[in-house]
Amino acid sequence: MTGDAVVIVEDSRTVVAWSPGAASLFGISREEALAPGATPLVEHLPDLLALPPDGSATRRPLAPYGVLEVRHRKVGPHHLLLMRDVSDEVRRSEGLRALSRLSQGLLALETPTLAEALATVAAEARSMTGAGTSFVMLLRPGGSDETTHFVYDGAQAPFPDGPPRFEGLLSTPIRTRRAVRLADLDDAPDGRSLPGRHLPVGPLCAVPLLAGPDVLGLLAIVSPRGARVFDRLDEELLVDLAGHTAVAVRWAQGAEKEAARRRERAEIISTARHDIRTPLGAGKGYSSLLVHKRDRMTPEQVESAVLGLRHAFERIEQMTEQLLMDEKLESTGAEPRWGVVELAPMLDEVRRDAAVVSGRPEAVLVEELAAETLAGDPGMVREVVDNLVGNALKYGGDAGPVTVTAVSEGPWVRLSVRDEGSGIPAAEQALLFERWTRTESTKSSSTKGFGLGLSIVKRLVTAHGGEVGVESAPGRGSTFWVTFPAQPPG
Repeated sequence: MTGDAVVIVEDSRTVVAWSPGAASLFGISREEALAPGATPLVEHLPDLLALPPDGSATRRPLAPYGVLEVRHRKVGPHHLLLMRDVSDEVRRSEGLRALSRLSQGLLALETPTLAEALATVAAEARSMTGAGTSFVMLLRPGGSDETTHFVYDGAQAPFPDGPPRFEGLLSTPIRTRRAVRLADLDDAPDGRSLPGRHLPVGPLCAVPLLAGPDVLGLLAIVSPRGARVFDRLDEELLVDLAGHTAVAVRWAQGAEKEAARRRERAEIISTARHDIRTPLGAGKGYSSLLVHKRDRMTPEQVESAVLGLRHAFERIEQMTEQLLMDEKLESTGAEPRWGVVELAPMLDEVRRDAAVVSGRPEAVLVEELAAETLAGDPGMVREVVDNLVGNALKYGGDAGPVTVTAVSEGPWVRLSVRDEGSGIPAAEQALLFERWTRTESTKSSSTKGFGLGLSIVKRLVTAHGGEVGVESAPGRGSTFWVTFPAQPPG
């Protein structure tokens, strides 16, 4: 009546009953087990019959059949053995305990790195499934086939030529967001084998690393041909491990990003201290000159010293205001007080201020004013324009005038600021609107700055629902643009 294996032994030697479940579990038919002279399980019977005869369950490995749950009862001269294969239950239980240890181990890392996290995961994947080799691959954010991290655990590198791309079979979990499990790599569909040169592979199982809507990469196990085929339980354990891996990856990425942010912030504070010393030194020099030598100075020299002192304080004020604006936006965000901004008078003020600051009447030109107004917080809009124009004057104003345009684009107004400077390489453009970012060319130049202006622009524009962008190429200048609504919301 039971599907479990039932074996009845008489006088501790002779098997007298062999159920269909026993035939299935041990691969020996009833006829073979009960044939004259047959001795099925003869090497295991002494240990099995030595178990307590009270019917209590005992788990024990029984090679090569797996881990069995055995119940032994003594009924007169007969021994009743009721056996059930619990290998998968044991593997699942051990796998869950391993995942718990893995999570605790990762949480114990005060400053986890991606390399540490991925190495731990690869080792655990191989251990819990008995695979020949395991590996973890991370996909470049926003990409479709580029590998950013590749870590494996095994005696040999699965891909001798280096990290593979997400191509062929390795692209399937990324595209489908589902696991791939093959009894042998030869079973893979045409054109969907592993990319490049790799170790001879038989069984394979690969699962995607999912973090909400994002696919971070994949976790895979492989074994040589002829090895045990990975089953559904291996796949389930790997899927669970992939879930823990995605959390670990996000955590490690966050920790590394935060560490990088702290380094950048420390660097920018150091730069700020250094940069502020220059106008401070100049201000001290001019003030000392006026205090100690004014009676011996000509009116022109006095006026020059006063202007120098004023300029020094203006530079300090500009640096301080930028840092304070960034801190304010980080702590409180940007909440626009909506109004209608008249573009012509505002841009005329910007043009006049630029002429005074730069000493060049034509430093800024308003070339096209196809839109007369836009909707936004007047102070924030002016802050955006001042930052864009200030950047253009700082990094490209010496090569020619900075031009400002305003055009209507349906429900939006696009403001553009163009300079005739040296331009920006495409590889650096994606990071321009991030905090504390300065291009390599500006780092190597004498132009001072904190890399905050454009990040402030982005946050202010985003608060209005608009977008920011840049069009540039080396040697062709740069055009920074922003959009604001043409009409206030609601």
